[in-house]
Amino acid sequence: MKLRRRILLHYAATLSLSLVIVAFWSWFEFTEQRDDALQGGVAAALQQSPLVETAEIILFGGVPAILLGIIGGRLLMRRALRPIEELTEALEKTTESNLAEPVARSGNGDELDRMSAVFNSMKERLGASFTQAREFTLHASHELKTPLTILHGTLEQMIGDGTTPAAHRERITSMLEEVQRLSVIVGQLAFLAKADAGLLEATHGTVALHELVRDLVEDLTLLSAAQNITVTLADCQPAQMAGDRMRLRQLLLILGDNAVKHNHKNGSIILDLNQDEKQVNFRITNTGPALQPELRSRVFERFLRGDASHGSAIEGSGLGLSIAQSIASSHHGSLAFEVLADDRTQLTLSLPTGLK
Repeated sequence: MKLRRRILLHYAATLSLSLVIVAFWSWFEFTEQRDDALQGGVAAALQQSPLVETAEIILFGGVPAILLGIIGGRLLMRRALRPIEELTEALEKTTESNLAEPVARSGNGDELDRMSAVFNSMKERLGASFTQAREFTLHASHELKTPLTILHGTLEQMIGDGTTPAAHRERITSMLEEVQRLSVIVGQLAFLAKADAGLLEATHGTVALHELVRDLVEDLTLLSAAQNITVTLADCQPAQMAGDRMRLRQLLLILGDNAVKHNHKNGSIILDLNQDEKQVNFRITNTGPALQPELRSRVFERFLRGDASHGSAIEGSGLGLSIAQSIASSHHGSLAFEVLADDRTQLTLSLPTGLK
């Protein structure tokens, strides 16, 4: 049955019931007056004003009918529109990770059932597109690794060749740097493709995260020395969790590298680590310049740089925070970005301990 016909029948049923109530009360009034007349109360019956009779019918028959129509109509409409609410909830919950889960169908062939079928078909096409994109990225990354490795080795040989002129050697060195940068990007794309497909290899064990944070402080002190950035470990509570030590170290290095790159001379970086019964929280805060307001909601998007253009003076591929978020997600954690006062930027990593 079509949705329009179903709603029409619901309202028709409510209206009919309301009319039955009014008719019943009118019949009751008529019967009462007839009984009074038969029992000799004709004078009393005639003395009753028609206005009073109308008021009684409206009060005792019309008002309940109206209330029934409002309440009943609301209940019936809620029932009739419940499939729309369920479909809306299903649409709101749809993400890239659950495209393979179809929306439940009623099977009655109405408009909503057909809409659910169309939506399921659309989810299948989207899922296939995402799968093809991941496979293309993964395969392309693997295919590019070999020629880049060969090119890298050839350029190194040309630089080390004593017969190469000095002017050519400078150009070759510049080319080698670009090849190295391209190799890094290809490796990062391969990592993200594997993460999206759930193919990341992980070696889980008990990780002392506070040790990794202390190592990170030493690394950042060296990386930030040229800019005279002060690195401070505000708090570093002992924190144990279940995870992949190598991946977690990679995650912390990405966050630290981001704090150095998006900083200014004589700036500061503050690190903080604490743990409760179920969760480990790591925060890294650095001075500005802050990311533009229009880009803050997109900070974890791939290839997003410090500004809207790719001509930023900040080195990097724009894939670091995307990789960091993937590693956090693989550990059932989360990564949050926030701009504090004085253009300070804070990244908060929350990870479940996973220990029993």
